[in-house]
Amino acid sequence: MRFVRGLISVLLWIIAIPLFLVAFARVLPFDNVIPLPQIVPFTPWATLVTLPLLIIALFSRRWVLTLLLAASLAGFVYWTAPFFVPPETSAAADPADAGTLRVMTINARYGQADAETVVDLVESEHVEVLAVEELTPEFETALADAGLDDLLAHSFTVPAADSPAGSGLWSSEPLTEEKQTSGTTFAMPSALVGVGSAEVRVTVVHPYPPMPAEITTWRTELVELTDQVHSDDSPQILAGDFNATYDHATFRQVLGSRFVDASREWGAGPAVTWPEGSRVPALFALDHVVVEKDMPVSDVVSMQVPGTDHRALLATVVVE
Repeated sequence: MRFVRGLISVLLWIIAIPLFLVAFARVLPFDNVIPLPQIVPFTPWATLVTLPLLIIALFSRRWVLTLLLAASLAGFVYWTAPFFVPPETSAAADPADAGTLRVMTINARYGQADAETVVDLVESEHVEVLAVEELTPEFETALADAGLDDLLAHSFTVPAADSPAGSGLWSSEPLTEEKQTSGTTFAMPSALVGVGSAEVRVTVVHPYPPMPAEITTWRTELVELTDQVHSDDSPQILAGDFNATYDHATFRQVLGSRFVDASREWGAGPAVTWPEGSRVPALFALDHVVVEKDMPVSDVVSMQVPGTDHRALLATVVVE
């Protein structure tokens, strides 16, 4: 009997230790040390595992384990619950209103995404601004052949052949003051877009991913992005594959006190976007639409696009 109880205790601790590591990673104010960037995205999912484990530990009177699991669960709930709290005004904004902007971002996975599906989404979802990451010359041509230019006539593109470095920005309104974010491996084009009587700078975001050997590059590029967007007084929207979730400290530093994540503000749960199209369902919210704190958002959803490992992310942003 003692052997069985001891075996159960060992098993419970084996399951619990990864949860404690996720909680520890999430509470730290930095994430540029292996394996922090790789484990902190599991924060929302750790909540689902911690609760039943806590109940088992509590009823089996394993008090130390119970205390540690309770503290971890409290943290997970505190960090994750805001994604499920709708805004005070949860009515959907009308994309047809002059002061709103329907934004969509899609990582095309080396240009392998289905161009017709992307264009169909642009049309059916009344998209006014489209951000594409991993844009190749061939995919840009495929989008044009599928009719994208008829829907979004203005563009600023920086395609890259056989590489994830290309990006592009399309808009239904003219683009002005086009520029590229400096200090990044992948192209991050941006431009001013007219919205009603106002203008907003839209930036396509795609930093280098936090591969174990490239964590410094990942963080450096996000810090560079942070410095540039916070030094620009123009109203801004950032859309793209940030290669980071809200639980990454570096992503929250991008937001600072000025910006908010549209998915979190809409309150319908994290809009998971990756990995898509494999046996593993989409688990992590790597793609984001980031807006100024005073810009209400609505209808934040992710949608499947064949051919890519990312879901498209859409959001309606009230600019004025």
